[in-house]
Amino acid sequence: MNDDKYKRLDRGFLFVFEGIDGAGKTVVADRISQELTSEGFDIVRLREPTNESPWGQEIRQRSPEGELSPEEELTLFIKDRRWHVRERIRPALEQNKIVLLDRYFFATGAYQSVSTGISWQDILRRNRVEISPPEPDLVFVLDLPAEEGLSRITGRGCKTNKQFEQLDRLVRVRQAYLEMSREDEANYCVVDAVEPLKDVVGRVLSRIHQELSEHVI
Repeated sequence: MNDDKYKRLDRGFLFVFEGIDGAGKTVVADRISQELTSEGFDIVRLREPTNESPWGQEIRQRSPEGELSPEEELTLFIKDRRWHVRERIRPALEQNKIVLLDRYFFATGAYQSVSTGISWQDILRRNRVEISPPEPDLVFVLDLPAEEGLSRITGRGCKTNKQFEQLDRLVRVRQAYLEMSREDEANYCVVDAVEPLKDVVGRVLSRIHQELSEHVI
Protein backbone atom coordinates (compact mmCIF):
# COMPACT_ATOMS: atom_id res chain seq x y z
CA MET A 1 0.00 0.00 0.00
CA ASN A 2 1.27 3.46 -0.88
CA ASP A 3 2.17 5.70 2.06
CA ASP A 4 -0.30 8.39 0.97
CA LYS A 5 -3.14 5.93 1.49
CA TYR A 6 -2.45 5.69 5.23
CA LYS A 7 -3.87 7.96 7.87
CA ARG A 8 -1.00 10.20 8.93
CA LEU A 9 0.07 10.57 12.55
CA ASP A 10 2.22 13.33 14.00
CA ARG A 11 4.40 10.72 15.76
CA GLY A 12 4.83 6.99 16.13
CA PHE A 13 3.00 4.91 18.74
CA LEU A 14 4.06 1.79 20.61
CA PHE A 15 1.45 -0.48 22.15
CA VAL A 16 2.64 -3.56 24.06
CA PHE A 17 0.67 -6.70 24.92
CA GLU A 18 1.68 -8.56 28.06
CA GLY A 19 0.31 -11.30 30.31
CA ILE A 20 0.88 -14.88 31.35
CA ASP A 21 0.87 -17.72 28.84
CA GLY A 22 -2.65 -18.40 27.64
CA ALA A 23 -3.84 -14.83 28.23
CA GLY A 24 -4.48 -14.29 24.51
CA LYS A 25 -1.81 -11.69 23.73
CA THR A 26 -1.15 -12.87 20.19
CA VAL A 27 -4.76 -13.25 19.10
CA VAL A 28 -5.74 -9.89 20.63
CA ALA A 29 -2.78 -8.13 19.01
CA ASP A 30 -3.66 -9.75 15.67
CA ARG A 31 -7.29 -8.58 15.92
CA ILE A 32 -6.21 -5.06 16.85
CA SER A 33 -3.80 -5.06 13.91
CA GLN A 34 -6.62 -6.06 11.56
CA GLU A 35 -8.97 -3.40 12.94
CA LEU A 36 -6.46 -0.56 12.79
CA THR A 37 -5.28 -1.58 9.32
CA SER A 38 -8.89 -1.54 8.11
CA GLU A 39 -9.20 1.98 9.53
CA GLY A 40 -6.27 3.09 7.39
CA PHE A 41 -3.40 3.14 9.87
CA ASP A 42 0.11 1.98 9.04
CA ILE A 43 0.73 -0.96 11.40
CA VAL A 44 3.94 -2.80 12.23
CA ARG A 45 3.26 -6.08 14.04
CA LEU A 46 6.20 -7.40 16.10
CA ARG A 47 6.89 -9.93 18.83
CA GLU A 48 9.62 -10.93 21.28
CA PRO A 49 11.73 -12.93 21.33
CA THR A 50 12.26 -12.23 17.64
CA ASN A 51 12.55 -14.83 14.90
CA GLU A 52 15.23 -12.74 13.20
CA SER A 53 18.22 -12.16 15.45
CA PRO A 54 20.51 -15.08 16.36
CA TRP A 55 19.76 -14.47 20.04
CA GLY A 56 16.00 -14.56 19.53
CA GLN A 57 16.30 -17.73 17.48
CA GLU A 58 18.35 -19.36 20.23
CA ILE A 59 15.72 -18.49 22.84
CA ARG A 60 12.94 -19.92 20.68
CA GLN A 61 14.87 -23.13 20.01
CA ARG A 62 16.24 -23.84 23.46
CA SER A 63 13.94 -22.22 26.03
CA PRO A 64 10.88 -24.49 25.50
CA GLU A 65 13.01 -27.52 26.40
CA GLY A 66 14.44 -25.88 29.50
CA GLU A 67 17.96 -25.93 28.03
CA LEU A 68 18.89 -22.39 29.07
CA SER A 69 19.82 -21.33 32.56
CA PRO A 70 17.79 -18.33 33.79
CA GLU A 71 20.90 -16.13 33.60
CA GLU A 72 21.67 -17.25 30.04
CA GLU A 73 18.10 -16.57 29.00
CA LEU A 74 18.06 -13.11 30.57
CA THR A 75 21.27 -12.19 28.73
CA LEU A 76 19.93 -13.52 25.42
CA PHE A 77 16.71 -11.54 25.82
CA ILE A 78 18.64 -8.31 26.35
CA LYS A 79 20.83 -8.95 23.29
CA ASP A 80 17.78 -9.83 21.17
CA ARG A 81 15.92 -6.75 22.40
CA ARG A 82 18.84 -4.42 21.71
CA TRP A 83 18.82 -5.69 18.10
CA HIS A 84 15.02 -5.43 17.90
CA VAL A 85 14.92 -1.83 19.15
CA ARG A 86 17.68 -0.76 16.76
CA GLU A 87 16.50 -2.62 13.65
CA ARG A 88 12.71 -2.73 13.92
CA ILE A 89 11.03 -0.80 16.73
CA ARG A 90 12.79 2.57 16.65
CA PRO A 91 12.83 2.85 12.81
CA ALA A 92 9.06 2.19 12.69
CA LEU A 93 8.37 4.81 15.37
CA GLU A 94 10.58 7.34 13.58
CA GLN A 95 8.41 6.82 10.48
CA ASN A 96 5.29 7.65 12.57
CA LYS A 97 3.91 4.13 12.36
CA ILE A 98 1.93 2.22 14.98
CA VAL A 99 3.92 -0.65 16.49
CA LEU A 100 1.94 -3.49 18.07
CA LEU A 101 4.37 -5.56 20.12
CA ASP A 102 3.66 -8.99 21.60
CA ARG A 103 5.86 -9.00 24.78
CA TYR A 104 8.61 -6.52 25.63
CA PHE A 105 10.99 -6.00 28.53
CA PHE A 106 8.05 -6.21 30.97
CA ALA A 107 7.73 -9.91 30.11
CA THR A 108 11.41 -10.37 30.87
CA GLY A 109 10.84 -8.68 34.22
CA ALA A 110 7.84 -10.84 35.08
CA TYR A 111 9.22 -14.19 33.94
CA GLN A 112 12.90 -13.84 34.75
CA SER A 113 12.20 -12.44 38.21
CA VAL A 114 10.51 -15.76 38.99
CA SER A 115 13.32 -17.92 37.59
CA THR A 116 16.36 -15.91 38.70
CA GLY A 117 15.26 -14.41 42.00
CA ILE A 118 16.29 -10.98 40.66
CA SER A 119 13.49 -8.49 41.29
CA TRP A 120 11.40 -7.36 38.34
CA GLN A 121 12.37 -3.80 39.30
CA ASP A 122 16.05 -4.59 38.77
CA ILE A 123 15.40 -6.43 35.49
CA LEU A 124 13.37 -3.52 34.10
CA ARG A 125 16.05 -1.10 35.27
CA ARG A 126 18.76 -3.17 33.56
CA ASN A 127 16.82 -3.15 30.28
CA ARG A 128 16.19 0.58 30.47
CA VAL A 129 19.81 1.42 31.29
CA GLU A 130 21.54 -1.00 28.90
CA ILE A 131 19.22 -0.64 25.89
CA SER A 132 17.36 2.68 26.35
CA PRO A 133 14.30 1.10 24.70
CA PRO A 134 11.37 3.32 23.69
CA GLU A 135 8.76 3.41 26.43
CA PRO A 136 5.32 2.22 25.27
CA ASP A 137 2.38 4.56 25.00
CA LEU A 138 0.39 1.80 26.70
CA VAL A 139 1.23 -1.59 28.17
CA PHE A 140 -1.85 -3.80 28.02
CA VAL A 141 -1.67 -6.49 30.69
CA LEU A 142 -4.17 -9.20 29.73
CA ASP A 143 -4.90 -10.61 33.16
CA LEU A 144 -6.41 -13.96 34.06
CA PRO A 145 -5.87 -16.62 36.76
CA ALA A 146 -2.91 -18.92 36.21
CA GLU A 147 -5.19 -21.96 36.27
CA GLU A 148 -7.17 -20.56 33.35
CA GLY A 149 -4.03 -19.71 31.41
CA LEU A 150 -2.62 -23.21 31.84
CA SER A 151 -5.96 -24.75 30.90
CA ARG A 152 -6.03 -22.76 27.67
CA ILE A 153 -2.48 -23.83 26.78
CA THR A 154 -3.09 -27.53 27.36
CA GLY A 155 -6.56 -27.35 25.82
CA ARG A 156 -5.24 -26.18 22.47
CA GLY A 157 -2.71 -29.00 22.36
CA CYS A 158 0.37 -26.78 22.50
CA LYS A 159 3.68 -28.10 23.73
CA THR A 160 4.33 -26.48 27.09
CA ASN A 161 7.46 -24.60 28.05
CA LYS A 162 9.17 -26.82 30.61
CA GLN A 163 10.64 -23.87 32.49
CA PHE A 164 7.68 -21.53 32.83
CA GLU A 165 4.37 -23.18 31.99
CA GLN A 166 3.84 -24.70 35.40
CA LEU A 167 1.03 -23.59 37.67
CA ASP A 168 3.09 -22.35 40.62
CA ARG A 169 5.38 -20.34 38.36
CA LEU A 170 2.52 -18.82 36.37
CA VAL A 171 0.91 -17.74 39.65
CA ARG A 172 4.07 -15.83 40.54
CA VAL A 173 4.46 -14.40 37.04
CA ARG A 174 0.91 -13.07 37.23
CA GLN A 175 1.67 -11.51 40.62
CA ALA A 176 4.74 -9.82 39.12
CA TYR A 177 2.70 -8.37 36.27
CA LEU A 178 0.07 -6.99 38.65
CA GLU A 179 2.72 -5.50 40.94
CA MET A 180 4.35 -3.94 37.89
CA SER A 181 1.09 -2.37 36.76
CA ARG A 182 0.70 -0.72 40.18
CA GLU A 183 4.29 0.30 40.92
CA ASP A 184 6.25 0.77 37.68
CA GLU A 185 6.58 4.10 35.87
CA ALA A 186 5.15 2.88 32.55
CA ASN A 187 1.57 3.52 31.45
CA TYR A 188 -0.41 0.32 32.10
CA CYS A 189 -3.92 -0.82 31.26
CA VAL A 190 -4.97 -4.05 32.98
CA VAL A 191 -7.65 -5.89 31.00
CA ASP A 192 -9.74 -8.79 32.31
CA ALA A 193 -8.76 -11.52 29.84
CA VAL A 194 -11.39 -13.93 31.22
CA GLU A 195 -13.99 -11.87 29.35
CA PRO A 196 -15.06 -12.92 25.83
CA LEU A 197 -12.48 -12.15 23.16
CA LYS A 198 -14.64 -9.55 21.43
CA ASP A 199 -14.99 -7.63 24.71
CA VAL A 200 -11.25 -7.75 25.36
CA VAL A 201 -10.51 -6.54 21.82
CA GLY A 202 -13.15 -3.82 22.17
CA ARG A 203 -11.68 -2.44 25.37
CA VAL A 204 -8.13 -2.47 24.01
CA LEU A 205 -9.20 -0.83 20.76
CA SER A 206 -11.11 1.86 22.64
CA ARG A 207 -8.03 2.79 24.69
CA ILE A 208 -5.87 2.89 21.58
CA HIS A 209 -8.37 5.14 19.84
CA GLN A 210 -8.19 7.50 22.84
CA GLU A 211 -4.41 7.65 22.51
CA LEU A 212 -4.51 8.28 18.75
CA SER A 213 -7.42 10.70 18.66
CA GLU A 214 -5.42 13.94 18.89
CA HIS A 215 -2.53 12.81 16.71
CA VAL A 216 -4.14 12.16 13.31
CA ILE A 217 -3.10 14.88 10.88
